Amino acid sequence: MPGSKPTSLLDKAVSRIQSRGVKKSSAYPMAVASLQKAGDLKKGTLKPTAKGVARNKMTRKQRQSMQP
Repeated sequence: MPGSKPTSLLDKAVSRIQSRGVKKSSAYPMAVASLQKAGDLKKGTLKPTAKGVARNKMTRKQRQSMQP
Protein backbone atom coordinates (compact mmCIF):
# COMPACT_ATOMS: atom_id res chain seq x y z
CA MET A 1 0.00 0.00 0.00
CA PRO A 2 1.33 3.44 -0.78
CA GLY A 3 2.32 5.37 2.33
CA SER A 4 2.21 2.34 4.62
CA LYS A 5 5.15 1.45 6.83
CA PRO A 6 7.20 -1.44 5.43
CA THR A 7 7.06 -4.61 7.48
CA SER A 8 10.32 -5.37 9.25
CA LEU A 9 12.15 -8.65 9.15
CA LEU A 10 11.24 -9.12 12.82
CA ASP A 11 7.53 -8.59 12.15
CA LYS A 12 7.67 -11.10 9.31
CA ALA A 13 9.42 -13.66 11.50
CA VAL A 14 6.87 -13.19 14.30
CA SER A 15 4.01 -13.66 11.82
CA ARG A 16 5.51 -16.88 10.47
CA ILE A 17 5.96 -18.27 13.99
CA GLN A 18 2.40 -17.25 14.94
CA SER A 19 1.07 -19.03 11.85
CA ARG A 20 2.29 -22.25 13.48
CA GLY A 21 -0.07 -21.65 16.42
CA VAL A 22 2.34 -19.93 18.82
CA LYS A 23 1.06 -16.96 20.86
CA LYS A 24 2.55 -13.56 20.01
CA SER A 25 3.99 -13.23 23.53
CA SER A 26 6.05 -16.37 22.87
CA ALA A 27 6.65 -15.82 19.16
CA TYR A 28 8.34 -12.44 19.62
CA PRO A 29 11.29 -13.65 21.78
CA MET A 30 11.64 -16.73 19.57
CA ALA A 31 11.90 -14.53 16.48
CA VAL A 32 14.41 -12.19 18.13
CA ALA A 33 16.61 -15.09 19.22
CA SER A 34 16.44 -16.68 15.79
CA LEU A 35 17.32 -13.46 13.96
CA GLN A 36 20.17 -12.73 16.37
CA LYS A 37 21.55 -16.24 15.92
CA ALA A 38 21.36 -15.87 12.14
CA GLY A 39 23.19 -12.54 12.32
CA ASP A 40 20.29 -10.42 11.11
CA LEU A 41 20.00 -8.57 14.44
CA LYS A 42 22.86 -7.44 16.66
CA LYS A 43 23.29 -9.60 19.77
CA GLY A 44 21.33 -8.28 22.74
CA THR A 45 19.54 -5.59 20.71
CA LEU A 46 16.77 -5.16 18.16
CA LYS A 47 19.05 -3.22 15.80
CA PRO A 48 19.63 -4.85 12.43
CA THR A 49 23.09 -5.70 11.16
CA ALA A 50 24.15 -4.83 7.61
CA LYS A 51 23.04 -8.34 6.64
CA GLY A 52 19.67 -7.77 8.34
CA VAL A 53 19.13 -4.49 6.49
CA ALA A 54 19.88 -6.21 3.17
CA ARG A 55 17.60 -9.16 3.97
CA ASN A 56 14.79 -6.80 5.01
CA LYS A 57 14.83 -5.32 1.49
CA MET A 58 14.45 -8.77 -0.12
CA THR A 59 11.23 -10.57 -0.87
CA ARG A 60 10.47 -13.78 0.97
CA LYS A 61 11.29 -15.77 -2.14
CA GLN A 62 14.69 -14.07 -2.44
CA ARG A 63 15.49 -14.80 1.21
CA GLN A 64 14.49 -18.45 0.79
CA SER A 65 16.77 -18.83 -2.24
CA MET A 66 19.74 -17.87 -0.04
CA GLN A 67 19.11 -20.64 2.49
CA PRO A 68 21.31 -23.75 2.34
